[in-house]
Amino acid sequence: MKRAIKILFFLLGVSVVLLIILWSTLTRWAPIVASHFLPPPVTLSLSEPQLVNHQIRFPSVGLSANNCSLVTVTDARISFFPIRAKIDGLDVNAECLDSIKTSEESPSSPINITEILDALPQFSLVIDKITLHSWEQYQGSLWLRSTADSPLMLDYQGENVRVSSFVNSQNQLIVQQFSATLPQSTLALEELQTLDQRKPQEEPQHIELTAQLALPLTTAQLPETGDIEAQFKLIELNKRLNTKLHWQRDQGLLTVTDLEQQKELFHLPWQVSSSQVIVTDGQWRWDDAQVPLHGGIAFQIDNWNQALSEFVVSGRLNMLTDAKKGKANLVLTLEPSRINLLDANIDFRLNGQVKYDDMVLDINLPAKIAGQLVSPTVVFMPGSLMRAYGQVSPTILLREIRLPLAGTRLNADGISGRLQAILKVKEQYWGDFDIHLDGSANKFNIDKGKWFWNYWGNAQLPALAARWDVKGNGNWQDTQLTLNSLNTGFDQIKYGLLSMSAPRLKLTSPLVWQRDPAKADFYGALQLTSNRMLFGADSYLPKITANAELKGTSPASFQLKGDLSTRQVGPIVIFGRWDGERLRGEARWPEQSVKAFQTLIPKDLNIELREGKLFSQAAFSMTPENGFIAGGHWRVQNTSLWMKDGELNGLDFVLPWKLHNSTWTLGEKSPVELRIKHVSNLFEFTDIKADLSGTYPPTETHPIQLSNVGFKMLGGEINLDLLRWPQNKPATISVHQVELSELFTKLKVSQFAVSGRVNGELPFYLNNPDWIIKGGWMENSGPLTLRLDTNFVESIAKDNISAGSAIGWLQYLEIQRSRTDVNVTNLGLLTMSTILEGYNTKEAKKREVHLNYHHEENIFQLWRSLRFGTGLEEWLEKNI
Repeated sequence: MKRAIKILFFLLGVSVVLLIILWSTLTRWAPIVASHFLPPPVTLSLSEPQLVNHQIRFPSVGLSANNCSLVTVTDARISFFPIRAKIDGLDVNAECLDSIKTSEESPSSPINITEILDALPQFSLVIDKITLHSWEQYQGSLWLRSTADSPLMLDYQGENVRVSSFVNSQNQLIVQQFSATLPQSTLALEELQTLDQRKPQEEPQHIELTAQLALPLTTAQLPETGDIEAQFKLIELNKRLNTKLHWQRDQGLLTVTDLEQQKELFHLPWQVSSSQVIVTDGQWRWDDAQVPLHGGIAFQIDNWNQALSEFVVSGRLNMLTDAKKGKANLVLTLEPSRINLLDANIDFRLNGQVKYDDMVLDINLPAKIAGQLVSPTVVFMPGSLMRAYGQVSPTILLREIRLPLAGTRLNADGISGRLQAILKVKEQYWGDFDIHLDGSANKFNIDKGKWFWNYWGNAQLPALAARWDVKGNGNWQDTQLTLNSLNTGFDQIKYGLLSMSAPRLKLTSPLVWQRDPAKADFYGALQLTSNRMLFGADSYLPKITANAELKGTSPASFQLKGDLSTRQVGPIVIFGRWDGERLRGEARWPEQSVKAFQTLIPKDLNIELREGKLFSQAAFSMTPENGFIAGGHWRVQNTSLWMKDGELNGLDFVLPWKLHNSTWTLGEKSPVELRIKHVSNLFEFTDIKADLSGTYPPTETHPIQLSNVGFKMLGGEINLDLLRWPQNKPATISVHQVELSELFTKLKVSQFAVSGRVNGELPFYLNNPDWIIKGGWMENSGPLTLRLDTNFVESIAKDNISAGSAIGWLQYLEIQRSRTDVNVTNLGLLTMSTILEGYNTKEAKKREVHLNYHHEENIFQLWRSLRFGTGLEEWLEKNI
């Protein structure tokens, strides 16, 4: 008995010693033992254990792989009876998983889940803070426990995630709460901030989920029954959706429902077998697009229970649209293809139509997905073509746009291969356009990669009565867009009163646009030429050359500096600025001789410029809404010119003008002041003045008005009160103190002579169908003297004694009263009815004479006969 007690105490002592040795050397042998159960190169490290308040405390425990800290446990405390563990902190670095080697051994037998749950003792594990590196927003606290009522319970609480679940006594996994805020893409946020710095940060995506699953017996089996329900919100559309997944053994149903409208958006019935997953008769719809969309979906996954590389996927999805041009169907067909993550070769075809409003899009895209699936490349096969046509807007008809894509490749780096486009469009106002583009791209994306292209085209422009053509080439390399060559022009341009003959526009220096905001730049040079620029029917400028230099930050913001010149005119210096909505600027015409503008005067006016100076400046603005608007002034100084019927000297005027919608406004703020020193015609005119204002072409509400008109002639003055066009009342020509002796001298009348001064008024019409002057009158201003030529009187007396006696009374007549009524028809027929009262001072008795005289003559014929000799004299003066 004593021997047995001694042996027992000895064994107890040995056990205590062994426990003490194991305890004191735990940090040495535990990592060695753990290495047999951990995958290489993962190693375990422990700090010295401590006994504190009946608990075993490990200040730190860690798992590492190749000097990468995989898991770090801080201040772990374990107690027994009952089993409880509390950990202050758990840090997990998922990036270290890349260092763990995958076992090539055959997979172990499936784990029996039921046996594990039944074998679990009652325990409690509390981790105050779990930190997942790269996922710091999901840090939180964990409580994992097993009780008599539930084999396993889990609660996780964090700022952005909450989980509460348990396994009940029937081995069902119940997820009471799963609430998570999904992370936002950092790249997406950076792009949004680049596009618009003022755009507020978007609301984060939030998802809530509940589930009930019947746990399978082993890890090799799927749960036989289950229900998963999740709710989330589409932030951009402000739409709440509900997703339900239900299955019973080998079949189930996935649905997505719009909670607000209570409409089912997705309805996907599925079946699963040991080697296949099949979705048949699936339906989907989306009513929040501009065109309601709906269709069907079906797909099949073979060998799903094998490695991913053995998966064979096939399927079909279609989309139906309904618009003004009828219904359309677009089908995506996926041919049976293996899923190879490193070298995919998946064939698919997108074929059919999409209709929206009055637009139709035809699509025929046979293609395949190649390369690594994490960064795939879509290769478009021969026959790939996209084509669209229809009414884009009330004024734009898209006859056709064709995008051949055969041989083009698309991946994350951009587009590579040949890029073509053919555009045929009709604009209601501008006309028909036909544009072709053909080029080559290499990993091109917006502001990335390279794209080189050629372009050409033509158009019919009824608005300008012109045919247009264009040809050139350019490239887009990274953020720099360059137009290397441009040659475009018209056979002619006619717009309002302006017309141009064969205008051409070309680049004299490449047009370059640097799109990088940090070094934004836009520059280039152009030249516009035209054989002739016409104003109206006969006024023109000969061959025109206009040069322009552009400098700015983008095509929506640049300054223009240019000049325009002809053989003798110019250069006209032009400065402008384009802000994306309006082109505005100013032009300055330097002072030069008026002879340079001889071509602006129609030949039928028979006016030849002799000398003088001209200066002009203008400001202009052009917008799509208001068209071309310009305004400025012309200044003419001391100008002389030959006219058809005379000569003009000392012409001075300042002409303020404005042009809008082919309408000229003259003297808008102050009338045009016209001053002429001298005009030599059949008569001599001096000190001519006139004020001009109004619009051209004139209208009833905005007429042309000539006012304050006056000049000196024949020793007197002629004035015009107001001449208006269109005319609604006659303009009155006032005659004051005109000397008749000078008049009859100019008329070269030899049979008689008249001296003295007269006054009068002549109502003048411009658009009367019958009259030029109607109801005019002339009266003497003081005494008049009439003298008849002696030979004229004797010839009359010789032929008729009584007539000679009467005419003798008039041979020398002092006229006390004279009145002449004057009318002129629009055919030039002058009618004068004259009353004379006077006496002949040569007669002894001074007999009173009362004479009524009526005279008719065509003044147009008279003027031509009088002007013949003077015209010959002036022609000889100009040409000899």
